[in-house]
Amino acid sequence: MEKLRLDNLNAITTWEKLQMLRAQLKAYFKQREHLVDGLILALLARAHILILGPPGTAKSDLAHTLCMRFEGAEYFFYWLNKFTTWKDIACGPVIVKENSDQAGKSIHFLNTEGRLLKAILIFLDEIDKVSIATANACLPLLNERKYSINPGEVRESPVVSIVAACNKLPSTGELLPLLDRFLLRYEVGYISVSHEGDSDFIDMLEESAPLPDTQLTLEELLWLQSEVSRIKIDRKLLCLISSIRSTLKLEHRIEPSDRRFVKSKSLIKATAFMNGHARAEIEDLSILENVLWTGSEPREREMVRRVVHEVTRDPSFLRVAELVSEAHQVFSEAADLLKQGLSQIPLNDAHKRTRSKLLADAGQREKRLEGIHSEAAKLVEDTAPEKQTPLQTMTNEINAFRKRLVALRRIEDPFLGVEGWNTGS
Repeated sequence: MEKLRLDNLNAITTWEKLQMLRAQLKAYFKQREHLVDGLILALLARAHILILGPPGTAKSDLAHTLCMRFEGAEYFFYWLNKFTTWKDIACGPVIVKENSDQAGKSIHFLNTEGRLLKAILIFLDEIDKVSIATANACLPLLNERKYSINPGEVRESPVVSIVAACNKLPSTGELLPLLDRFLLRYEVGYISVSHEGDSDFIDMLEESAPLPDTQLTLEELLWLQSEVSRIKIDRKLLCLISSIRSTLKLEHRIEPSDRRFVKSKSLIKATAFMNGHARAEIEDLSILENVLWTGSEPREREMVRRVVHEVTRDPSFLRVAELVSEAHQVFSEAADLLKQGLSQIPLNDAHKRTRSKLLADAGQREKRLEGIHSEAAKLVEDTAPEKQTPLQTMTNEINAFRKRLVALRRIEDPFLGVEGWNTGS
C-alpha cells in the first residue's frame, strides 16, 4: 500500500488539521462517525449529500458546525415546503430601476442574490416536500454550480456542497432527477439505548466533549480538493466497480444511474486521501455503500452494503480484477506490436527479420491472453453459483481483448503468413 506523501510543512499541517477536526466532530456528535466522514468527503469531492432520518438527530447542527470550522465560509439553511419557490430561497431584496429614453420612462425589477447564492455549504431540509418547479430550478445549481435569477443572466455560485435532509426517500415520482444529484446518502437515527455499557447518551446530555475548535481556511480547503484530484484509481479497482454494478443489476435488480458511478470516482479519491493513501486502494471502495442505493426500501440499502462488502473482500473478485487489469496491459502491448509489424514492408532480409520478430512478440502476448482467460474461467468455475455471474462479466472483458486481437491480425495484408505467428483464432 502506497502511503500519501506530503512534501512540505504547510501540507502536513493542513492534512493533520483536517484529521484533528474529523476527530473532534466525531467526539462531539455521538454515534455520527459515518456522517462526519460523509460531510467531510462531500467538501473534499465537491459532492452533494442526502441524509435520511427523523427530526432532532443533529443533521443540520453537524453540517453547520462543520461549515463554521472553515474561516469565512457562509452557511445557509432553509426549510422547504410545497409552496417554496426558487425566488424564496435564492433571491434577496428586489431592486427597482427606472430608465429614461426617447420613448419615455420604464421601470425594471431586478432580483438580487440571497444568502443561498453566497453560501459555501447549503442545508435544505424536507427536500421531499419541494415542488417539481422549484426542483427543476435547482438543477443548474446542483449540476454546474450556476444559477439565474434575472432573465438572460447566468452566474457562478461559490457553493461547494449542498446537504439535503428528509424523513423518508420517495421511491417514485418527479423528484427522482433532483434526488439523483445527491451522490452521498446516509441514514441516521436517535442515539441507541446502551446495551454494552457505552455512555453516549449520557455524554451527550452532559456535553462532556468540547465543541470542535480546529480552524481551517477556504484556501486550505482548495488545496485539499486539489490534492484529492491528483489521486489515481487503478484499472483493477475500476473492474471491481464494474463487478459491483453487474452484481446489483443482474442478481438484485438494483440499477444506479451511470452518473452515480462516474461521479463516485471523486468520492473514492477523497476517501483514499482522507485515509492517507497516495492512490486509491480496495478498502477505499467502501464509500460506494453510501452511493449506490437509490430507493426507499431498507432491503435495497442493506443489499448494496452487502454486495460492496463481498466484492471488495472476496479473494476471487480481487484476483479476477487483477487478471482483467493484466489482460488490458497485455492486449495494449500486443496491439502495438502487431501494428508495428504489419506496417513493416519486407523489402530486404533485415526488414523481414524485424517484421517477424514484432509479429512473434505479439503472438506470445496473445498466448498470454489465452492463459489469463483460462485462469479467470477456472476461478469462475470454482466459485459459488451466486457469485459466478459478476465474475463471468469480468471474464468476458478478457475474452473481448482476445477477439479484438484476432480482428487486428486478420487485416487484409499480403504478408500475413509470417513464420511463428499463430493464425488460429
